[in-house]
Amino acid sequence: MFRAMSACVTDPLATAGVRRLLVVDDHALVRMGVRTLVMQQFADSYAVEEAGTLEQALAQLAQAQGRIALVLLDLQLPDAKGFAGLRILRRDHPGVPVVVLSGAQDLRIREEALRLGARAYIGKSADAGAMDAWIEVLRQHADAPPQLPAQSAPPGAAALRTAHGLGLSPRQVQVLELVLAGMDNQAIATETGLTLGTVKNCVSSVFLGFNVRSRAELLGMFPT
Repeated sequence: MFRAMSACVTDPLATAGVRRLLVVDDHALVRMGVRTLVMQQFADSYAVEEAGTLEQALAQLAQAQGRIALVLLDLQLPDAKGFAGLRILRRDHPGVPVVVLSGAQDLRIREEALRLGARAYIGKSADAGAMDAWIEVLRQHADAPPQLPAQSAPPGAAALRTAHGLGLSPRQVQVLELVLAGMDNQAIATETGLTLGTVKNCVSSVFLGFNVRSRAELLGMFPT
């Protein structure tokens, strides 16, 4: 869960060139945490809008008339459980990229979200690696116009091709896939049944193979 900050944040909606980011989550603390993170890292690139339900989100998207650049969507809303909200957003606003915001660290859920058109799947975690993943997703969208997911290769495909070329072991490739899914080390350990120490060693080997020092650098090499 994002840590709420006490600093007062001004939302520069009227600033020219600022892209509008819509956070759709029924928990005010989550919305506040996302707002704080975005304003700390991307005050010149993003203005944050909030919605607590899918109905509110759809109303804001309609009113914005194409000016919302990215939607961060929780999968468990009061009026849209599971993938219902994602399906409706992709149907009604196919040109707006959606990043799924979820507390579930489940590879099957992540894969289904991506199959349905989500641009990325990021966990609600205070882990530094998860924060790096969030920041990298936002950085990618700050400098590039939104594209339909169908116009891009499947998320992580280029990274996995490169991984096989680098001679990474099957276990290391599996860990790479989960890192690209936005999972932190503890979640990867839970998902795979590996010890936390083994996961850390695999992540280190992946970083060494790709010649990077962080998740953010790795994600930056293979934008989704």
